[in-house]
Amino acid sequence: MTVDCLICRKAGDEENRIHYLPHGLYLYESKYFRVRHSDETKIAGYLIIESKRHFLDLSEATEEEAAEFGVELARVVRAVRRVTHPKRVYTFSLAEAVPHFHVHVIPRDENLPARYVGRGILSYPLQPSLNESTRDEVSQALRRVFKALS
Repeated sequence: MTVDCLICRKAGDEENRIHYLPHGLYLYESKYFRVRHSDETKIAGYLIIESKRHFLDLSEATEEEAAEFGVELARVVRAVRRVTHPKRVYTFSLAEAVPHFHVHVIPRDENLPARYVGRGILSYPLQPSLNESTRDEVSQALRRVFKALS
């Protein structure tokens, strides 16, 4: 854990893990990764896959972490598809604002304005955020799907 890393701090905060959502911050955890719902936009099902160990990108991952990442990314995309039924699921990693390996998994439905389709998703507004009740409902559905896929 790196104390000046937002992702490391969030993961280490047991109070946050327990009280952020009805069943904790994380929807799913594997050996090397954890998954949470983003609270940065109003897109239901927008998930973040975070490495448990602090590293910047896959070039710094161990062989085991890299192998597990592929399996977990596929599991997360399947879960997002089952719950949100999107036309596309975008995945990308930048690690610019928070230099800790994490991947954005964003469902894109038919109603997304054309200016945000494809690369435009990078300019999607961060505010307002998704209302808590919708986030909690989607998160609970995702937890059930993750349990079924495990």
